[in-house]
Amino acid sequence: MPGTSTNDPCSQANPEEALVTNVDIEFFIDFEAKVISSFTALTVKVLSEETANLVLDTRDLDVHACVLVSGSSEEKLEYAVGEKHEALGSSLTISLPGVHKGDEIIVGVHSTTSPSCTAVQFLEPQQTAGGTHPYLFSQCQAIHARSLIPCQDTPGAKMTYAATVWVPSDLTALMSAVPSDTDVRGTQSLRFKERATGTHKAFHFLQKISIPPYLLALAAGLLEARDIGPRSRVWSEPTMVESGAYEFADTEKFLSTGEAIAGEYVWGRYDILLLPPSFPYGGMENPCLTFVTPTLLAGDRSQANVVAHEIAHSWCGNLVTNNTWEHFWLNEGFTVFLERKILGRLHGDPMFHFHALGGLKALADSVKDFGATHPFTALVPELTGGQDPDDAFSSVPYEKGFNFLYYLQTTVGGAEKFEPFFREHIQRYANSTVDSLQFKAFFIEYFKGTKGIEAIDWDAWLYGPGMPPVENQFDGSLMQQADALASTWHLGDVMGIGGGNFEGCSAQDIEGWEGEQVVAFLEKLLELRSMTALHPTTVRRMDDLYKFSASRNSEIRHAWFRLNIKAGCEEVIPHVTKFLVEQGRMKYIRPLYRALFNSQMGRKTALDTFTKHQGIYHPIAQKMVAQDLGLIS
Repeated sequence: MPGTSTNDPCSQANPEEALVTNVDIEFFIDFEAKVISSFTALTVKVLSEETANLVLDTRDLDVHACVLVSGSSEEKLEYAVGEKHEALGSSLTISLPGVHKGDEIIVGVHSTTSPSCTAVQFLEPQQTAGGTHPYLFSQCQAIHARSLIPCQDTPGAKMTYAATVWVPSDLTALMSAVPSDTDVRGTQSLRFKERATGTHKAFHFLQKISIPPYLLALAAGLLEARDIGPRSRVWSEPTMVESGAYEFADTEKFLSTGEAIAGEYVWGRYDILLLPPSFPYGGMENPCLTFVTPTLLAGDRSQANVVAHEIAHSWCGNLVTNNTWEHFWLNEGFTVFLERKILGRLHGDPMFHFHALGGLKALADSVKDFGATHPFTALVPELTGGQDPDDAFSSVPYEKGFNFLYYLQTTVGGAEKFEPFFREHIQRYANSTVDSLQFKAFFIEYFKGTKGIEAIDWDAWLYGPGMPPVENQFDGSLMQQADALASTWHLGDVMGIGGGNFEGCSAQDIEGWEGEQVVAFLEKLLELRSMTALHPTTVRRMDDLYKFSASRNSEIRHAWFRLNIKAGCEEVIPHVTKFLVEQGRMKYIRPLYRALFNSQMGRKTALDTFTKHQGIYHPIAQKMVAQDLGLIS
């Protein structure tokens, strides 16, 4: 039955009765068949005297055998794979004969992924930057780890892990762990060694800090590395590695600033893997090895701030983790808050406030898309009934969560009072999980006697849909420059018929602006023209002055393309389709596909482009775009 886990409606596992505390994994990657064979040895702590089974999450996994591991011997265990649920997959129930509360045992599972595994994308050589070797990368958030290995796929079941990965001899494997020269798994037998002889080589990894299963990450390809700091290097295909090293040269600044706010960085390494273009996100905070999209390679470090967000996850999400996906804001709201604290320390308070105002606009867009009363606009949405947490993904947990924390900071007397609490929260729940009620209780305990906290409407903030119940006030100095320029262009063509007078505008209007300010200008213009589009001649005049079409900054290109589509500039269509098929970041492809689909000139182009090229996208992105285009429900 879907969602049988006591605490997590998105899992069918039973960590409340038999908790997996460590996994030792041996992977064998078969690029030809596009599958991964594995032996997963799960260390299980029995928590209940009535426990008779270990229940794990799986999705489209071929389970070959389950065994009880004792030293070098193995005893076969009875198991059953449950009926498949569309979102949650199938439970794997393994009989545990004769166990008692307090026992610790090792259960081994032999399995193979499906070619349709949602956690992994296999790339043909032509889909990579270099074009010569195949590539593989995983994306397990939110509930896709269960399609890679059988596991308790809930954030509340944190675990350590060790792994050995067999890959073709000319490739390199990486994981969300610290590399090791030797096999550091507790179960030392290499089950794929004979199969690998002459064709594959082994890479070894160890993650000593407990992580939720969604942070299990794997990549393999023709990779090189460049050091960019005392504890960091950039990995990528050879054709991109130098660009990556340049773009992310300030990583150590972000790390040390994060430590000054949130405490020691405990993960040892902070490396960055610059992935092929089909990666569906801007970044993924896999411990020790952040995954990032090549759309960040603007050539001027203008998008390197994305790394600040992933670094912030080292404390918020990775070290302290939301107990279930219903409390996702405790990961992302905290991360955005820390990210903006880092940027504020490095670039000044106006930059903190500028990003906060930009986030408010993104939040308003999400609330509008869902509808102001939609349950997914609450900080703590209900995900019962077999709901896929990917379906609830939006800026709400990020930006509404950030606004709640900023409101709390203001309520208790400002940053000098709130930042020590923030740090104490990290220390209190480090290596553990937290839910919203625990956070509330600790906040009230910490600030007991502080004037004003009795007026906090916790229910409205946590469970109320729509925009935040309190409107925070931010310094709008940087945003006002962008808004003022947008107003000039809006008023110059207010009827959308062209012919406006823009003699006062020049290239100097945006001279010295950060890329984020340019994006804010374009986004404000899109907001002002939501009802009546600019005339195509006005948009072309803008490009003559500001040269947006020549920008390498993908954020600027994304906003610029949407403005052009809205204006009906047919000449932009080839540029948009090229952008759609040269990268697969959902932040860009979903709004652009929607914009084309909803435009008179682009509907057929959207459908044809996706139908022809959907295979280049990650499975998660394929699903979401197909829903956006009405191809699936």
